[in-house]
Amino acid sequence: MLVDRYETDKFFEAILEIAIEIEPVLVSLDKVLEDEALYQLVRADMSQRYGKTTQTGRNSTPVEVVLRMLAVKHLYKLSYEQTDK
Repeated sequence: MLVDRYETDKFFEAILEIAIEIEPVLVSLDKVLEDEALYQLVRADMSQRYGKTTQTGRNSTPVEVVLRMLAVKHLYKLSYEQTDK
């Protein structure tokens, strides 16, 4: 089943504040990735994988996570294997 987002973990909010200080480019990227139209385009693509992706089956990696991982992959020119680590 297609999952939109994970619940926010308070521990990672603290890490995000530190990351903003370290990587200001990630702040700009975060603003771009919060665009609802972009999110819906990615969600629509992911929902077409199988006929009932949005209704049944094992929970997917959330759409938001996939979108952000791909953005980081391209930003830092990483392979899929490097991005996964």
